Amino acid sequence: MPTRLEFQTPEGRMSLPIRDVQFMAYDAGELAMRSMRDFVERMHMIGFGDLAEDYARQLAQNKVSIMELREAREDAEALLASKEECRVIADSISPRLEQLREVITRTQVEMRASIERLAALSAACDRALRQIPGYRPPERWSC
Repeated sequence: MPTRLEFQTPEGRMSLPIRDVQFMAYDAGELAMRSMRDFVERMHMIGFGDLAEDYARQLAQNKVSIMELREAREDAEALLASKEECRVIADSISPRLEQLREVITRTQVEMRASIERLAALSAACDRALRQIPGYRPPERWSC
């Protein structure tokens, strides 16, 4: 079995060690779920650090937006509990919610594109590995 594999991906023509191709095909997603830091570090070693950093940044932005939504809800509940006028709620919280809505929408679009790029890269790696005569993917991924 060759030590490097050259193949076409949506990101362009690649020449990677088989170990890295296997990682991209079968293990990258699981590592991203366990440790984003390790995922980004490993992706940097392969040459896809920018793609991994974009995904990590979008995931972090999504978490920040969720925290900000919770904060806005708590503020609204506090204003309602003190029986302040609805106008105060509308004036203070509505602009925050609109801004958050825009950030969340943009983040979701960017995250979807990032995930699609990662998935396409993973699929290209799997296809390349399956072209090696006698190659068998790890049992947990056999189809």
